[in-house]
Amino acid sequence: MYDTFSRHLTMLSLVPVLPRKCTAGELREKLVAQGFDVHIRSVERDLQKLSHFGLTDDGAKPAGWSWVSRDRVPTLPPMSTENALVLELVRRHLGAMLPPRMLRQMERPFEEARRTLNLLGDAPLKRWTERVAVLPDGPPLATPEVAAGVLEAVGEALLRDRRLDVQYRALDRPRGRRYTLHPLGLVYRDGVFYLVATVNDYDDIRHFALQRMREARVLDETAGRPADFVLAEHLDGKRAFQWPHGETVRLELKVERWLAIHLEERCLAGDQVITPLRGDPERSRVTATVEATEQLYWWLRSLGTSVEVVKPARLRQRLADEVRQLAEVYR
Repeated sequence: MYDTFSRHLTMLSLVPVLPRKCTAGELREKLVAQGFDVHIRSVERDLQKLSHFGLTDDGAKPAGWSWVSRDRVPTLPPMSTENALVLELVRRHLGAMLPPRMLRQMERPFEEARRTLNLLGDAPLKRWTERVAVLPDGPPLATPEVAAGVLEAVGEALLRDRRLDVQYRALDRPRGRRYTLHPLGLVYRDGVFYLVATVNDYDDIRHFALQRMREARVLDETAGRPADFVLAEHLDGKRAFQWPHGETVRLELKVERWLAIHLEERCLAGDQVITPLRGDPERSRVTATVEATEQLYWWLRSLGTSVEVVKPARLRQRLADEVRQLAEVYR
């Protein structure tokens, strides 16, 4: 009795929702793959018995079976409201990071999570999804479009450790070139996907923006991988997405009061020190040991007259030169 009940529950979970469908033979193959020793005649009889749950057939020979509506698909046990909330937040904010194949497989759980939350009315957990948000740092730039099939091919190659054949156009080149890539990792930054990979038989690690791939094809050959490569170390230890990196400087700034308060909450470095300026209660001196990256320069430049770079002298001179050039542009 238990085996029959278990088989029925499994069958109900394997039948797709309209307009997709599956035949009794296809369903039997899936059941056998899950360990059920069942004859196709038994599957056909079971489908007829289970049709009152909301299953329908298309009348063809062999018949194709489907759920009439996604709302009729049962889930046992029912999804908890806590799990529904987690899945909804994953869909909203992490969906882009899931492999496309997995994302398709998660369509049903995501839909069930939304239905579960919709049934809560004005309950606290339902309100949570309406009262939290994630905002970009900077202007809302449009997300670049990735060519059809590229993200799926990249995800498949990463999952299976396979090489990729890609047509890629670098930012500074008018035409694309064909590369054989060995995928090492996928990074999502400011709405852009970057594939971390080596090229052909070279060992140097490079970054490829997916929107610049015109096509991508998974190859049968196993991808090579540097023995000491760890994506987290590549990103955090080597600061691979910050350039140039490696040079550490002692930064000294004069900042307005609001910026001093901001930096008390979000320190530049662990050794940061903020002291009021003598005779100028509206400004403070900030010192910290930081990496001299382009990100640091862009940040300082974005603050305008709210910050004055005192040291290092080279960075101060670079900003001063740009201010003079800007004055000429806006004259």
